[in-house]
Amino acid sequence: MGSSDAHKILKQYWGYDDYRKGQLDIIQAILAKQNILVLLPTGGGKSICFQVPGLILGGLTIVVSPLIALMKDQVDGLHERGIDAAFLTSGQGYKEQRIIMGNALQGHYSFLYVSPERLSSVSFQEYLPNLDIRLLVIDEAHCISMWGADFRPSFRKIKEVYPLLVKKPAVAAFTASAPRWIQDDILEGLALKKTTIYRGDFGRSNLTFRVFKTSNKMQVLLQGLKTNEGSSIVFAGTRKLVQDIADWLGREGISTHYYHGGLDRDSRVKRQQEWMNNKVRVMVCTNAFGMGVDKPDVRNVYHVSPSSTPEDYYQEAGRAGRDGKVSQCILLHDEQDWIRAEEFIEKQHPSEKSIIRVYHAVMNSIGVSPGSGEGQTYPLDWENAAKKYNIPTTEFYYSLQTIEKLGYLTMSEGLLQPSRLMFTADYTEVYDFKIRYAAFQPVIDLVLRSYGGVFERFVNINEWELSRYLHISMEEVKQLILKLQAARLLEYTPKTTDPLITLLEPRSLYPKPKLAFMEALKERRINSLMKLKEYATNEQCRSSFWVEYFTGAIEKSCGSCDICQSKYPTDMVAIQKEILHKVQNNEWELLDLMGTFPIEQKKNYVHALELMLDDGILEKTISNTIRCRE
Repeated sequence: MGSSDAHKILKQYWGYDDYRKGQLDIIQAILAKQNILVLLPTGGGKSICFQVPGLILGGLTIVVSPLIALMKDQVDGLHERGIDAAFLTSGQGYKEQRIIMGNALQGHYSFLYVSPERLSSVSFQEYLPNLDIRLLVIDEAHCISMWGADFRPSFRKIKEVYPLLVKKPAVAAFTASAPRWIQDDILEGLALKKTTIYRGDFGRSNLTFRVFKTSNKMQVLLQGLKTNEGSSIVFAGTRKLVQDIADWLGREGISTHYYHGGLDRDSRVKRQQEWMNNKVRVMVCTNAFGMGVDKPDVRNVYHVSPSSTPEDYYQEAGRAGRDGKVSQCILLHDEQDWIRAEEFIEKQHPSEKSIIRVYHAVMNSIGVSPGSGEGQTYPLDWENAAKKYNIPTTEFYYSLQTIEKLGYLTMSEGLLQPSRLMFTADYTEVYDFKIRYAAFQPVIDLVLRSYGGVFERFVNINEWELSRYLHISMEEVKQLILKLQAARLLEYTPKTTDPLITLLEPRSLYPKPKLAFMEALKERRINSLMKLKEYATNEQCRSSFWVEYFTGAIEKSCGSCDICQSKYPTDMVAIQKEILHKVQNNEWELLDLMGTFPIEQKKNYVHALELMLDDGILEKTISNTIRCRE
């Protein structure tokens, strides 16, 4: 098994002739059964790096992933390529989980995606010795680090499954970005010996990084979008700011959508698709945008609010230029941004009293009595719970997040769990049933036509779409499907509308939060924010900053970022000629003239304008316009 096999698999399933830089090295290390930690920036193609060797090795690859949306995107992508795969989440019913594990035991899947909580559960671990596991993959491995913003305590338990894996497969951990101290924490948390570390190219030579300190962000943003054409993303810190910016850009003639977690799922999907298909040029969004977004031709990524960590900023900015063409990553900031960001971190770390209060409110809301509930999953309408117990929603939410980090429970995004269905009877039984009971024939035929593989695995269904074709109400569709389930023809799991929580230990009457750990985590987060501020305010080459931050290596200056451009000599004569050509037969408002300057060279253009005014080539009128001196 070597590079020829890897190239055949790549061509057969992905249609590519060759790998991106570094991908084949990672694949060959996995095939050689080396334990490996891989750091590949966003857009580096990390999934191929474990999916290809998984297919070559045969048997089953277990992929541990923290988010339902990530699992679903990956499994859907594998199905589209004709590769058998499934995922296990807390939101699935017991029967669905049992069917999936039965199929896994019979070798029906090449890939099985599981949450870390599911991996560490006793019910799942009972299957492990009997599964033909050839590779164990940990995706989003930075969640292992206790000091990371996305820490999940259950990730620290992954190492406990190693003794249960009969064939002792290689372990491959992947993350898009993690500084050196988090890399060390990942290795310590995985407890692996002889681990190879592969670090991708964090220089991203096609990306031009720029930072502007300004109190007039909207004008700078508008000027940038008008100067630098192409598909763009604008990240902002709050839902209100996202909507305000999108409305304002729309009034200024920029084709814009906005996206945040407060929109219903159908709206989010529609807006994302219209932007992906270039029907809309600019997407203004919170960091809720980005899951599964792989648009190659994003030319500009703007941040009008700093991200909470350097890793978040680099990942979000890295959505630009995935096609390898030159693209802009621009951060706009002022001093108040950093003050507000630090205050926000303080708010995200509630008091012990608040944590305990919310803990009991959650347990009462889901009806768990003291000493029970361990390993059980419950839907939680936390906003209604907050109202019921008269707790401010922000306090409730951040306390709930803290409770998760402390290891009492885990949360999953129930809104992304659509209705699912699988025929458990064979085709002959289903055919006989629809002949005997004609009222069910239309819905059975429509499901069979619309959803491939419905006899082999659970598929996502849309009751509203079915109701449209059948010309009946959505509720009638659900009742027909429930009757088919009662007749033992299929298994059906309705869409979950509430987030789901899984208790990792029994309910305690007297929980004792580890506040020392939370204080240490808060300090780390503030230090991390200050590191991003250092990026925004120091005089180091922007690209070399990222290489040094993620790899520790000292990189030569890129020559293209705003810092490098300010240090290199610029052809001021050519710039002055360009300004003179604009002004020669026109009198300009000062701000209008400056609005024509390219944003990446604005300092040089302003300097050239000042020189021309000082030399008497141009003059400023009483009405603050610019014209040629007569």
